[in-house]
Amino acid sequence: MSAAARLNKTPISLYVHWPYCTFLCKFCAFSKARVPQQGVQHERITNALIRELQTVLAPHRREKELRSIYFGGGTPSLARPKHIAQIIERANALVPLASDAEITLESNPTLAEVYKMREFRAAGINRYSIGVQTLDDRTLASMGRLHTGADGLAAVDRAREIFPGKVTFDMIFGFAGQTLQQWESELETALDHADRHISVYQLTVEPGTPLFRDHRSRRVVLPDDDEQSRMYERAVEICRARGFRHYEVSSYAAGPDAESRHNKGYWLGQQYLGIGPSAHSRFVDPDSGRRLGSVRIPDTMRWMQACEGIGHGTARETSIGCAEAMQEAVVFGLRMMDGISDQRFKAVSGGRPLDRYLCMDRVHQFVEQGYLAWSQQGPGTSWLAPTERGLQVVDSILVDIIPSGVAD
Repeated sequence: MSAAARLNKTPISLYVHWPYCTFLCKFCAFSKARVPQQGVQHERITNALIRELQTVLAPHRREKELRSIYFGGGTPSLARPKHIAQIIERANALVPLASDAEITLESNPTLAEVYKMREFRAAGINRYSIGVQTLDDRTLASMGRLHTGADGLAAVDRAREIFPGKVTFDMIFGFAGQTLQQWESELETALDHADRHISVYQLTVEPGTPLFRDHRSRRVVLPDDDEQSRMYERAVEICRARGFRHYEVSSYAAGPDAESRHNKGYWLGQQYLGIGPSAHSRFVDPDSGRRLGSVRIPDTMRWMQACEGIGHGTARETSIGCAEAMQEAVVFGLRMMDGISDQRFKAVSGGRPLDRYLCMDRVHQFVEQGYLAWSQQGPGTSWLAPTERGLQVVDSILVDIIPSGVAD
């Protein structure tokens, strides 16, 4: 069986990008657009999404089921619940949703969005993700957020009533002026309100953002690398003490059933289709059997016009060769504490085992230094995983262990 055929047998997921935001956070580098002065054209963008959904998902009608849908952005909780329901219903009509499908919606903890939670539940959303970010009101204001720390915690509490066991929220460390003790206190307080999942991110300074300009001009001074490293370590320790397993670089869950099924699909190299401006896809073409990747037009207005004209807003579509697929498998696999097995790697490598692809001298050095774990009971039974220490610096490890210039 070819690598593409093996990928074609993996579950398929759908990502829906809703681009609009009421405010633009200073640190956010995601594709987004401020709500227009005249307001969002809700019917128009919903029709464009459904049109693109039809074009993109219809060829996959032979797929057994759709395992997850993720509404991201932007701020998809600004959408009308009835329109979210229409998108879910159309997707289900094209490729039936699994009986236990995970359907997630991202939101902000503002009152207007909190009041819509029950409507989103009725629309088909069964997992709710909240951008709390920090509990410090001065930091929230300086980053352009419109909610307070108290609003964030209240939103989590409210969501737990409506989506019991299926609520997650984001926390970020490394803001200007934040100390280790402040971060520990914030995280402990946040975990007092947590459900069974939390995401913890280090603040990153992305080019093109207001934060990047402020940081470069020294108007904003962030904690140094050593302090941020300690903040990361304490997050792992505190979450573990509260019963949350660190299963991915930024993700913690209170049990395997609480892990993000949709995001794990990315890290496990499964198929996913994306609709909406800037959305990405990785899939096997049902007709040709080729592995493909695509990205939609990032500009919201141009994307809508394309969908209205030709049924989709694809900016480019490219073939994914074996070399790229192998690299992606290792990069994404080592984001997870469970790592990557020979069996999973061979599904994209054409049968080549891990130890015939990786720079094994460097792998063994990282094993000796306590950054990686390597297990091999016999030919074709290898398993590579990061240690807790290695997960913190996994990007620098990947540069050393993935070979360059590998041909397809």
